Amino acid sequence: MKKIVLACGSGIATSTAVASKVTALLNEHGYEGQFRIVQCSIAEALDVCADADVLVATTVAPKGIACPYVSGVPFLTGVGRGAAEQALLDALAN
Repeated sequence: MKKIVLACGSGIATSTAVASKVTALLNEHGYEGQFRIVQCSIAEALDVCADADVLVATTVAPKGIACPYVSGVPFLTGVGRGAAEQALLDALAN
């Protein structure tokens, strides 16, 4: 089971919007039922990411993060979304 951490300033607003887009993307690429999404604030991300496969955040990744980081901003704006989607899929393929 892949653990995907979605983080934003509060762990509620933009991470929820990104969660639906990430879920749709992963289901389209055959990951349905093989991942779980954990939402948190960016302040909590360092601890929550200790055993995560990837962090998708709408803010800058905290220093010391142990998993790959993908910017969540393209999932909100659409700008650079293809590259962000590919980075997420690449992180989960490892």
